[in-house]
Amino acid sequence: MTSAARPNWRRRALYVLGGLAVLALAGAGLRSCRSEPEAPPYRTAQVESGALVQTVSASGVIEALVTVEVGSQISGQIKSITADFNDRVKAGQVLAELDPQTYESRLRLGQADVAAGEAAVRQAEAQAQQARQELSRRKSLAAQGYLSQAALEAVEAQARTSAAALEAAKARVQQSRASLRTTEVDLSRTRIIAPIDGIVVLRAIEPGQTVAASFQAPVLFRIARDFDRVKVKISVDEADIGGVKEGQAVTFSVDAYPDQVFEGIVTQVRKQPVTEQNVVAYTVMAEAANTGGKLLPGMTANADIVIQRREGVLKVPVAALRWTPPAQVQAAPRGPPGTPTRSDSGLAFPGSVAVQKVVGQLGLDPRQKKAWADIQTELRVQATAAAAPGGEAGRKAVAEVVNKSLSQLEARLDERQKTRLKVLRPLTFELGPDPAGFIAGSVYRQTPDGPQPVVVQVGPTDGAMTEVRGPLKAGETLIVGGGPKPKMRVGAD
Repeated sequence: MTSAARPNWRRRALYVLGGLAVLALAGAGLRSCRSEPEAPPYRTAQVESGALVQTVSASGVIEALVTVEVGSQISGQIKSITADFNDRVKAGQVLAELDPQTYESRLRLGQADVAAGEAAVRQAEAQAQQARQELSRRKSLAAQGYLSQAALEAVEAQARTSAAALEAAKARVQQSRASLRTTEVDLSRTRIIAPIDGIVVLRAIEPGQTVAASFQAPVLFRIARDFDRVKVKISVDEADIGGVKEGQAVTFSVDAYPDQVFEGIVTQVRKQPVTEQNVVAYTVMAEAANTGGKLLPGMTANADIVIQRREGVLKVPVAALRWTPPAQVQAAPRGPPGTPTRSDSGLAFPGSVAVQKVVGQLGLDPRQKKAWADIQTELRVQATAAAAPGGEAGRKAVAEVVNKSLSQLEARLDERQKTRLKVLRPLTFELGPDPAGFIAGSVYRQTPDGPQPVVVQVGPTDGAMTEVRGPLKAGETLIVGGGPKPKMRVGAD
């Protein structure tokens, strides 16, 4: 072999080795792609023991506990103002004064009318006395036969007329005095007086302004009683108002002090609905201490009304009650246990959600699904009829129909499915809330054999945690999410 051919042979060998390396790497990558991905881990949380507070959240407005609008009952021009915004005033204190000249003139005119009336009374008294004396003399003459009867009757009539004129003069005096009293009251009203102790939160007038009180008293000042206590006007949605009662505790915050929580108590639940944009709400009034005077009228309060507080209860995350094994996600109904819904086969009957939740976790094959469709068609008719009486009798009748249908399905299950049905079947016995408001539900423990269902009784919730009763202990670990995703199915069952 020549020296020129030797480099070409080496180059070819290098090319062959490089190609084999590329093929080896491609094969390793293909095997890696074909391998099953590792199933993602479950997300878990622990069962807790402690207090659970159920609340209703709503917004409201801070108002003064007592607010009085001060107006003017008479018209006139503002002469002076002696109170301004934020001034503390006492009951009886002068806030402003109207020009009194018009009313002072009326007062003097009234006083003159009274004086004239009193003079007229004295004149009428003199005339009446003279008429009485003349009547006495004429009676004496008539008794002696020196006066005719007609003349005597004329004198008597004159005496009665004088007496009536006296009474009329006295009545006119009383009328003048009443008019004078009205003028005196109007004159006193030229001084605008504070009716209560408090703080001026509104001043709606300026010196020289004319006040017209024709049909209603114009508002000149608004006085709020000292802000040691305030009230909160809370608007509660109609869906939440059923649990709100007088005496319940309220906690709220305001944007001005977002890190401070204020406490109050519900004092009134108004039955008058308020409808805005087709949304019905009810007004709930609460009172709270205004420590440090931080709360001001008009502030927006973000309030939580404490519906109930339960101490020392077992509670689990809401997500634990909603989670079901991924392999059965498509068959399990959505929503919390016991929520009325529609099943895939038609209108729901009482307790259908519990039944569908149980059956949906059995992993039925196509043949079993077809059999269950036939069974639940009859179940829906019989359960609806059984529930007609209502009450406890209706619940028991529905439970009997459900048990009969599940027994028919059980005959078509394999051993693994029968074992799971035995565990989950207690869910179907609670077709509605018990007297304490608890309904049936299920959570899952993580075990070497996969998620293990645990039937529990579900109670109140605070939105994040829910009270439960059942075979659980504080500190136990429950599945709240994650796990392998269900495999994609091609075609219909």
